[in-house]
Amino acid sequence: MAIYQTSKQITKFIISGILAVFFDFAVYYALSNLIGNGTDDAFASLQWNDVYKGIGFMSGTFVTYNLNKYWTWRTSDRNNKRLANFAVLYLVSFFVNILVNKWGLHVFNDDEISVLYTTYEQVSNNLIAFKTDKLFAFILATGVSSVVNFVGQKLWVFKSAPDDSE
Repeated sequence: MAIYQTSKQITKFIISGILAVFFDFAVYYALSNLIGNGTDDAFASLQWNDVYKGIGFMSGTFVTYNLNKYWTWRTSDRNNKRLANFAVLYLVSFFVNILVNKWGLHVFNDDEISVLYTTYEQVSNNLIAFKTDKLFAFILATGVSSVVNFVGQKLWVFKSAPDDSE
């Protein structure tokens, strides 16, 4: 029964994470394309894409906190300590993600994968190309930080009180 419960929690956690990543990207993309990177104001030296990415990340964190709190872990209490623990966990996960990504960039080869198409005239055109070291480092960093987040949420942030029946 415990394995079934944990597998349900993992599934819900993954779905919540995917939705949070999409929300993060949508906010970031919308802000960067709708507002842009104006240079006519007093904050011209500010890297607006970094600000937009930060707002997107915080928006995604808000989404994942609420989905995991109410859906994955089924807690509905108002607990500021739980919110603080979540913030600490995601700060740790943020640094773990960066460090694992940095390590992955040194471990994986700097190869390139390209998606090509060829016309009837035998002319090849490159549709998309990306560096494999960045892709694999990103996937590894996301996987490791997701495990840290799941274990941290299950055992620390959303840990059930001893008298809870669920």
